[in-house]
Amino acid sequence: MNLLLGHAKTMESCMVQTCTSAATANSSAFLFTQLIQALLVAQCSIKSQHNYPADRTQEILDQNLDFDFIVAGGGSAGSVLANRLTENPNWRVLLVERGDDPSLTSDIPGLFLLLQHTPEDYGYKVEPNEYSCLGMRNKRCSWPTGKALGGSSVINGMLYVRGTKQDFDGWKDQGNDGWGYEDVLPYFLKIENYHPEVVAKYGGTFGTGGPLTLRPYNYSVSGAQDLLLEAAKELRIPVLDMFNKEENIGFGKAYGALENGVRQNDAKAYLNPIRDRSNLYVMKSARVDSVVMAGKRATGVKVTLKSEQVELKAKKEVIVSSGALASPHILMLSGIGPREELERHNVELVGDLPVGKHLQNHLIWMGVYLTFLNKSTQASNTQERILDWTYEYLLHRKGEFSTVGGTDLLGFLNTKNQNANYRNIQFHFAHIPQNQPEKIATVGRAFNFAEDLVSDMLQLNLESDSIVVGSILLHPKSIGQLKLKSKYPKDQIEIHATYLDNQEDIDQMLEGLDIARGLLKTKPFKDLDAKLHRFNIAGCAAYPTDSREYWECNMRYTTSTAYHPTGSCKMGPNSKHSVVDNHLKVHGVEGLRVIDASIMPEITSGNTHAPVLMIAEKGADMIKKEWTVKTEL
Repeated sequence: MNLLLGHAKTMESCMVQTCTSAATANSSAFLFTQLIQALLVAQCSIKSQHNYPADRTQEILDQNLDFDFIVAGGGSAGSVLANRLTENPNWRVLLVERGDDPSLTSDIPGLFLLLQHTPEDYGYKVEPNEYSCLGMRNKRCSWPTGKALGGSSVINGMLYVRGTKQDFDGWKDQGNDGWGYEDVLPYFLKIENYHPEVVAKYGGTFGTGGPLTLRPYNYSVSGAQDLLLEAAKELRIPVLDMFNKEENIGFGKAYGALENGVRQNDAKAYLNPIRDRSNLYVMKSARVDSVVMAGKRATGVKVTLKSEQVELKAKKEVIVSSGALASPHILMLSGIGPREELERHNVELVGDLPVGKHLQNHLIWMGVYLTFLNKSTQASNTQERILDWTYEYLLHRKGEFSTVGGTDLLGFLNTKNQNANYRNIQFHFAHIPQNQPEKIATVGRAFNFAEDLVSDMLQLNLESDSIVVGSILLHPKSIGQLKLKSKYPKDQIEIHATYLDNQEDIDQMLEGLDIARGLLKTKPFKDLDAKLHRFNIAGCAAYPTDSREYWECNMRYTTSTAYHPTGSCKMGPNSKHSVVDNHLKVHGVEGLRVIDASIMPEITSGNTHAPVLMIAEKGADMIKKEWTVKTEL
């Protein structure tokens, strides 16, 4: 893992230093010189996409500027809002982001797990509990969150999954008018830039010409995905050529936010094209501490720049878009939150609202391995292998670094009713070839696995190939909560996840295990003599192999986040059970909205990146319509 990370940093340094010289070098007849030039130009084609808006902090401070809108958080939602609100040239918009520009390393899909526990990750940790994360260091799961322009779209797996009709119609049924499937579909279409051939094949189901380019991953040739799809067919599981259609059940290869094998983060999609708009002001490396209140009205924000705190004013609205963990933190520090929580930390109460109390997240079970001997697997030196991958990626945008370890092969099933169209379990499948310990080390570091569990995984990798069947519970009954650690903004919010404290959640995850057992019974896996592996987890040693008790214990040790926190500033019609209304306005407060994943009334049935962009597109539209009418009046 250290070798991979070091190589990534070296590659980035090389790109920065050599792009100009490579583009102007004289051509040479020598093959070696041509190869080097080709590699450098390939590197430069990645770097050329890094044209983010300039930091205008000094200008803002020198001129003592105020703004029409202040957007607190430059992640996925904030990038959308900054783009759409500055479409009105008469509005001055400030975007405040705690991180900086995304790194060049983040552009390479295959390195996405290496971005965790770096300056581009906030590095949140869940509070220890008795139900889950028992196999993690200090029994604490990591909850990575992106810290850069573009937010978590800079460090995520790039998968684009809208969710289902039932998800959004369910939001509407909870009293959120305007958020049903037919209401939100136009905003998904507005986001999307699928290839025109996709749109021609499927009609108006998919969008083209939107800011976010969506393409298939450039697969490396391992055969594992084809193996799984053949097994799915034998089990009569539908094999889908596209997700995000009306079909909700099946296995298939997902599209991602990609362009020619390079990550398309949301800052690239929404901020790069508008970087020269004079009415867009961006502050980088700036922490929003709280919203400034005048009674029940938001008038601006307090921001810390290094060690200095400044106050910035908003004439129309403050929009908090810092994500499901930081947005509720900002609100609580501003006096908006549960009365008992704010009184506990001597924070003056502005609004008694259930901020942080409906925290949901998808959990992924990482302890189910299908193992087999693969005669075609060839031993190779780690350093040579990484150099080969680098060459293939830079020159052809293919191979290991162009993919996300095979986890773009998704499965969506209903374990309760095979004929139902509504899914309750999602699968990611990751193939780990024999004798590739760097992949095990990377996964172990990313998920914060304890050393003894990583050692067991490394030993297994010496003996066989593995396919990790990562099952995700799409609609967990376990509900978490966020609490203040203190009233000081530098202290991160406390995450009380309570994974697996509900027996129904455990039962559904074990039903997902039955799908893995079913795969082993198919001809493709029988031909490989594949087995379901038992890890030597000390806390599970007393339970018989392949017993329910063992697998429930395994689950409590190896389940972690799927990177989808939502719901902590829930949208709903009343202030007792929700934080914002259906226009995303904070109940009982003027001039303040929350627009990001935290407003979801219920978590969606899949990866949450696409729904967050939809929420921001729709939220921006609401703001523009409201203030255009007010201006006309």
